[in-house]
Amino acid sequence: MSVVPIISNSERNTFGRCPQRWWWAYVDGLRPRARPADALWFGIGVHEALALFYNEGFDRGPLPAATWKNWVGDEIRYIKANFADHDREWFEQPVYEDAGELGQAMLEAYIKEYGDDPYLEILAVEQPFELEIVRDDEVIAIFIGIFDGVAIDHWWNNMVLLEHKTAGAIKTMHLGLDNQAGSYFSAATIVLRHQGIIGRKDTIDGIKYNFLRKSKPDPRERNERGAYLNKDGSVSKKQPAKAFVREFVDRSPREVGSQMRRLANEVFVMNKVRNGELPVNKVTNDMCPYCPFHTMCTMHERGGSAWREYRDAMYTVSEPSPLRKSAAE
Repeated sequence: MSVVPIISNSERNTFGRCPQRWWWAYVDGLRPRARPADALWFGIGVHEALALFYNEGFDRGPLPAATWKNWVGDEIRYIKANFADHDREWFEQPVYEDAGELGQAMLEAYIKEYGDDPYLEILAVEQPFELEIVRDDEVIAIFIGIFDGVAIDHWWNNMVLLEHKTAGAIKTMHLGLDNQAGSYFSAATIVLRHQGIIGRKDTIDGIKYNFLRKSKPDPRERNERGAYLNKDGSVSKKQPAKAFVREFVDRSPREVGSQMRRLANEVFVMNKVRNGELPVNKVTNDMCPYCPFHTMCTMHERGGSAWREYRDAMYTVSEPSPLRKSAAE
């Protein structure tokens, strides 16, 4: 049996952004000693709340805001929120809200917007998966992940992969080529067929993105068309961006094969770099300051040994990307 790496979408995306960042994070196993970013923590909590709410079938669990409150506990964190809709001076200066209060308000407003989602019949929720990635008849990696859910949307009469996302600003133009959801769409189709939840010829029709914008609800009154009003009852010239957006992206059965081939090609290159057959390159752009290795990378660029001293002081070493014997000979 061959020994192959276990690959997640996070690792795949990191490699696509910058192979050097990928090497430090997934081959060397470096992790910042500081706590995880508040935005990541926030998103995980919202996913947990929605996962417990959308039970299989038409059953619904505890209200997301209640789950969120338990998730937060006594934790106090501050997160950048979007208040561009409320006050001009807030738009010009970053505003940081208590994450617990912000999440509570968002999830209460979410239920007010969608209620119990009576048209959604949940087939699978928070489903972990493992798939062998094959290229030229050889297993080159095990692809792992957890997709948020699969449901039948009885309003539109289609089967959809659910993808919950929190964002400071909701952007949808790129969704047709979204790597993560695309690969999860492919994985979900294969996994649910294997489990017998859907038929061997059944396909998921597309991805329903469920966006929650990081902003507190606008307290102003609204008219019957949903427009926000001034105190005198007139329609305000300043209407907020939508707090919640659901965007359906059609995916064809052929895309399952396309996604898996592209993933296999990416893993093939990753393995070449991992094995020293290709160099570890850097991709530099205006997003570099947001990388957890930015300072160390700048020192590394200048040469010498100072970057290693910085590495040893500022990072811990966890297990690098694990390896596993594949099932194929």
